[in-house]
Amino acid sequence: MSRPILLTVLFVSLALNVFVAGAFVGAKLNRGPPDGGGQELRPRNPVAAAVAVLPPDDQAAWRAQMPEFAQTYGPKVRQARRLMRQTMLGFGDEPFDADAAVANLRKARDLEAESRTEMDRRIVTFAAGLPRPERRRFGEALARPAGPKHGKAQAAAAP
Repeated sequence: MSRPILLTVLFVSLALNVFVAGAFVGAKLNRGPPDGGGQELRPRNPVAAAVAVLPPDDQAAWRAQMPEFAQTYGPKVRQARRLMRQTMLGFGDEPFDADAAVANLRKARDLEAESRTEMDRRIVTFAAGLPRPERRRFGEALARPAGPKHGKAQAAAAP
């Protein structure tokens, strides 16, 4: 085999190996260990994570009330996010109206607060209807710190 062909074949082989190795590493990082590594995957939403510790019937009862909440408060949360984003994107406008920006951000926070307050009310009302052991587990799950650095401790502490 001539030297230029051999160099080309070696280069293509190297590129292919890097591509394949990168694909495996990327898949592993995105998916985590193939067997779960003995850790439970915790949803990003702390309420969803807390509901996940409950028996299936209680999980279904929680989910049954959520469409109405989403229908009522989802648009308000989206409006708040949209208003915040538009306000912050307007920071470069001339003339810059700081008072209007603060008023828009206050309105966005008020919309968020209304939604959060309703969610808090629903959580407390739901918890009040649970038997004491489940209510305790639900509260403990809600109180757990969120984030990946706490995942190992959470999985080890799970019953």
